[in-house]
Amino acid sequence: MPKTRDEVCQLMDKLLLHSLELMEQEVRLKTTIEAVTNDGQLDLAHTRFTKGAQSVSAVQLPTEDYRDFSALNSLTEDRDELGQVQLSLDNHPVDKETGHIDPIRWFGILIPATLQSARTKFGRALEYVVECGNVQIQLRNVLLNYGALKKLKVEL
Repeated sequence: MPKTRDEVCQLMDKLLLHSLELMEQEVRLKTTIEAVTNDGQLDLAHTRFTKGAQSVSAVQLPTEDYRDFSALNSLTEDRDELGQVQLSLDNHPVDKETGHIDPIRWFGILIPATLQSARTKFGRALEYVVECGNVQIQLRNVLLNYGALKKLKVEL
């Protein structure tokens, strides 16, 4: 804990620089997410164009009478040694017993390469989203610490 006003000011400066680095990282992640999802959407459009509008459409999606299933990816919150929240993505294997099914099988047995590519790109985008969430949590914590230091500076 800083004891003098100069130490508080130096720590505040370091926190502001760190917050700027986190903001830059967040912007980079968001542009990466946008680029990867756009590529995935183009792959989906290419698949739909080559396979036909009826073979890759909402018709393959489950209806009301379809039994419930679980997602292959889930988000978990963990706490690090400092007690700060960390998000992580858990990948579950395909297992009909536990309800984890592979949705790509809704589109037939012979899956086009572009559909597989779209799936991979959307999976990567999901990983970037989790990473971006962690950066936002870090940024929030830095700004909270900055506010506490600002109050301490006024008291000194």
